[in-house]
Amino acid sequence: MSLRQHPVRIRPVIHSVLLAILFGCHSSSQPEPSQYSVPAEVEPFMQSFRAEALKRNSPVSTENLIITFQSGQQEDICGQCYLDPGKPPRITLNNNSFCWQQANQQEREGLIFHELGHCLLKRLHKTDHFPNGAYVTLMNPDNVGVYAPCRYPVGGEECDKRDRRAYYIDELFTPTTPMPDWAK
Repeated sequence: MSLRQHPVRIRPVIHSVLLAILFGCHSSSQPEPSQYSVPAEVEPFMQSFRAEALKRNSPVSTENLIITFQSGQQEDICGQCYLDPGKPPRITLNNNSFCWQQANQQEREGLIFHELGHCLLKRLHKTDHFPNGAYVTLMNPDNVGVYAPCRYPVGGEECDKRDRRAYYIDELFTPTTPMPDWAK
């Protein structure tokens, strides 16, 4: 075989390999199309989140989001946000009795808003407390019931925290929200 014939045979192979690499990389780097899949019982909380964002002039898109319920998750993890490059943000909610089934509306909303804070607002956990001991943010890692009523009627007025909702939602969208009077 002469050296002249060799380049002729390799050139089509090189072109094919280069085209495969280019098109292979091109197709895998494209993001998936937008998907919106949210359970019907979660949808009212999504509508509330959109309304709260609109009130605060905080544009946030919820059209590319997947939320699912899973049972069998670790008992103390009620929700998780998954952000994978090129894929829609995904939230899994623990459907156990503690996390969802026995939770009141404010606790459910707090859980959904907390996970949306991670997935859509790119917020991280924050463990800071106010002088009165309350968490500074709904984005704390331990308690999504920061503006919920009491589960058990113990503690009187201190136990019912529904009047704190406006602050926690403000802070969710604007982390520089000043400390409220009730936190001193």
